[in-house]
Amino acid sequence: MLSATLPVAAVRPAADPPRNPPPASPPPQAPAPSTQLRIETALQLVVVEFRAPDGEVRQSIPTPKEIDAYRNPPLPAPDPELDVSR
Repeated sequence: MLSATLPVAAVRPAADPPRNPPPASPPPQAPAPSTQLRIETALQLVVVEFRAPDGEVRQSIPTPKEIDAYRNPPLPAPDPELDVSR
């Protein structure tokens, strides 16, 4: 008895995934701001300054406007009931 055989196509086995994938590179991060503490002795304040890489002050706590308010506090409004001219 004769048996007919069908042609068998060559099948390439699937590639195995790598066992240890290479570590993912971390996402790029912005450089950390440089901080500097400055003491305002006349005002008895500590000022925190955040600087850019080029050294420019980007932000400060307290702000320059707040530091100016400490230097020049607003004067209270005179009380009209306290008339000392009498």
